[in-house]
Amino acid sequence: MGHDHSAEPNEAGDRYDDRPRADESPSISRRDVLRTTGTLAAAGLLGAGSNAVAAATRGDSDLDPSFFNWRAREASQVWDRGYRGRPDRTVALTDSGIEARHPDLGPWNGVRVTVRDGELVIPKTEQERVPVEGVGQSFSGTMGPGTFANPSQTTHEFTTPTGVEGIDVTMTWTPEHVEDNGEDLELYLDKWTGSDWERVAASTTGSQPEAITSFVKDDHDYRLVVETWLNASADYDISVGYYELAGEFVAADPSTVFAGVGTRPDAPKTVGWFDAGTRYGLHTKPRDPNGHGSHCASIMAGTGRASAVDPASVTTERPGEILALGATRQYELDAEAGTGVFASAYGVAIELLVEGPDGQTLDSTGATSDSGLQDNVVVEAPAEQSGTYTVIVRSLEGELATVAKLDEISVGTFVDPDSTNGDRTGDPVGLHTGVAPNQNLVGLQGLSGPTGQLAKYADDFAELFNIRAVNMSWGYTGGLPLGSVGGILDTIPAGIKEIGEAGILTCAAAGNAATPANGNGSPAIADECISVTATGPLDGLAAYSSGGIGGIDEDETEVYMKPDVSAPGGILDDLVNAAKTGLADTPEDEQAAIRDYTGKAGTSMATPFTTGVAGLVAQAMEEDAPDSIALPHPDETGLDDVYRLKQAILATASETAFTAAPYHRAHLPTYDFGGRDPYEGFGRVNPAAAVDAVTRELSGSTDAVLGLGLPDDQRAVAGYVQAGPGTVDVSVSFDYYSGGNQGMTKGAPHVDLFVYDAEQPAQYGEPNVVARAQGLQGDASATVSLPRDSPEKTFYVVAKLVDVPGAVNGYDVQAHCSLDVETTAGFFVSGTRTDDGSAFTGGQTNQVTVTANPSADSQVRDVIPSSWTVLTDYSDDVDRVEVSNGVKYVYFTESATADAETSYTYFAEAPDAVTESDAYQFGPAEVKPNDARGWVAVGGTGETNYVVAQST
Repeated sequence: MGHDHSAEPNEAGDRYDDRPRADESPSISRRDVLRTTGTLAAAGLLGAGSNAVAAATRGDSDLDPSFFNWRAREASQVWDRGYRGRPDRTVALTDSGIEARHPDLGPWNGVRVTVRDGELVIPKTEQERVPVEGVGQSFSGTMGPGTFANPSQTTHEFTTPTGVEGIDVTMTWTPEHVEDNGEDLELYLDKWTGSDWERVAASTTGSQPEAITSFVKDDHDYRLVVETWLNASADYDISVGYYELAGEFVAADPSTVFAGVGTRPDAPKTVGWFDAGTRYGLHTKPRDPNGHGSHCASIMAGTGRASAVDPASVTTERPGEILALGATRQYELDAEAGTGVFASAYGVAIELLVEGPDGQTLDSTGATSDSGLQDNVVVEAPAEQSGTYTVIVRSLEGELATVAKLDEISVGTFVDPDSTNGDRTGDPVGLHTGVAPNQNLVGLQGLSGPTGQLAKYADDFAELFNIRAVNMSWGYTGGLPLGSVGGILDTIPAGIKEIGEAGILTCAAAGNAATPANGNGSPAIADECISVTATGPLDGLAAYSSGGIGGIDEDETEVYMKPDVSAPGGILDDLVNAAKTGLADTPEDEQAAIRDYTGKAGTSMATPFTTGVAGLVAQAMEEDAPDSIALPHPDETGLDDVYRLKQAILATASETAFTAAPYHRAHLPTYDFGGRDPYEGFGRVNPAAAVDAVTRELSGSTDAVLGLGLPDDQRAVAGYVQAGPGTVDVSVSFDYYSGGNQGMTKGAPHVDLFVYDAEQPAQYGEPNVVARAQGLQGDASATVSLPRDSPEKTFYVVAKLVDVPGAVNGYDVQAHCSLDVETTAGFFVSGTRTDDGSAFTGGQTNQVTVTANPSADSQVRDVIPSSWTVLTDYSDDVDRVEVSNGVKYVYFTESATADAETSYTYFAEAPDAVTESDAYQFGPAEVKPNDARGWVAVGGTGETNYVVAQST
């Protein structure tokens, strides 16, 4: 099952739609007041009409990074650490396709995989499909209405004719569109195994016709399943045809997948292609009729070859010029055929146009529909012919009554894509590079159909293509009704687990339903995946982005809680620019050069950003992480390894309740002290912090800088610590502010400190907190103690910027801190936590028991969320309850005796408001030795509990 997260018009009504909603009001620009990031050391001193090249600030080029794509600027922090992805490792996607003729996504190595006799193979020579006349079948009926909780379903059983080897099925229905009170039907092909029906193929594209092409056994029982989840009815017709195979089939050697890979311009980028046949076509080459998949692939791993900037051509100015009453500013650029031109500008109510040598407008964009940062506008166009190209700056849409202001602009040309590898190595750099530019790509064309095939043959896919992560930017609008099993009756959630067991991390879009709570559906609802919501460039949650709280797990014993993280997905006035597809069925020499870009917005765009980050973190974990948390070779990677990769990304995400407060649209996340929020999960993905967590060993004192000048400043700083029995003392302390806007600050920053178990994530790869401390005034300290018999353990230490009083994201403010780590022996503690379960209904009481076994007499307290009520009248072990900044401390009457296990029991009542349905972090419990040492976290006493304020 599945519906494309397409930016195209919403055809079926229940698809994810990547068009921003009408309630997306534009951000208020402050570009003319301050520079948010970067420097213009040269251009900032120039008057109107002057030309100069900005100071070198990215790689080895002479280019100002503030004019580049937002994701490339943020990802470059990781590139500078030596991680750009690996060409012998891949990230994959199930989507509408990949346009491998686009330089950022190609070339393709010619490897296509198919399923033959129950095995995944690479065809060397393929057989021709010859239709069999006179043996077709047809079915018809009426379907619907259905609901998410109770889908309507009809089946048609049949036996395949003798001698056939394949089947073609097409289904149409009327009324066609849900907007016109029509229907959306889904089609499946099942095979009888002798004891049960097995799913063979699916077509669930969200529009008609639904089509299936698949190999079949002759003289065998099959059935077609027609299903609907919509509250509407339709009359449907199904046509079934068969084919035989002519010629000889020969399988290629698997070594062909990575033959010739590398960083050369002609080295393969797309190294695998799978197309089982859907409305997106039955393609033998990587193509994309829709464009959605190419856009996503470009975000997660595009090389930037089509936008590699020629530094010698760049002109950067800061005119500060008012454009009114039809005034324009123009720049002429000489470009050779096969290259391209670009312009990137900051200003107010400005519009950029690119005209070709013949005066024809090739591209245009304005300040309210651009693809850049806030009031940044970007245009680019391939040069189809040699000559002089003109960039025109004017008031928005050329209106004479509109006063526009051009603050600064950079114009230049691209190099020939065939002469550069783009940001595979970063010479020259690309304007629109993906997050992991040196990681190769695998495309599976289609949505739930190929996802099912990926799950069924997950081990084979992982072994053939060394897949580290797979992107799924599609799903169900609206997700699951709270407390319902609807939407999980399909095989996708279980399939995501099978994909994880093969060592592949799934990243899935939360959806664009703008729902207040239960937006996540399949596949994003699966426990094993990372569910991603969308933000604008300054971390504000997009209004269209779906919320979290899901429903009951497929085993009906636990609840799903989603999303997991947020990432940049674009907003109405700031789209995400990435590769544009070509005409799938038109030869390249018969259409315009396929090396252009387009803007889209949606959780579809936030998800590949996260998938690209997963590729970078996986590379770092494989190459430079300590053995205790390192990733093995992809064909040896399993679910536990996937969970460690997932935890590294989630544990280093940062909350945005305060830093992005002015930019949140419709959804307002809360401060959760490292817990999951129903709108942003554990917070905004931080690529550099995630990589540092797995590669940077901390000892002694380390300088840490946390800032608001995004995307160049860090929201979190991280590293790892390895320690044996004894204590690990970690602390963060605020030293001073820097930056042009430091005068705005109204006090010390709020910096929270976390210690996570890097080796053993919590359930489903969620962060396993072993210690945490609030730094309300910039200073926080936490201590972890390991039992006497404990082996050496690896911990992540993460300091996260929560708030800078008086300032928010976008201002030039940096908080300079010290991150200190000390390991000592002399005090040991162990403990346990038990309670009534992990999922509670609103108002339900949880009996909690914690134990502590310290090496010295110690006071004991537990840590629980403030919205839970401690029933002190029934909790004899409780001395008092104190609440501080969203955290509730439960102090116990008796001290723990040295070298003995002491047990404490109390009762806590879950919050009962529907809006408080959420995931809540309990613990870890803490002890304070009577020798005046500070509070020490008790390992093994942290837990996440879920509240669903509706009966399950």
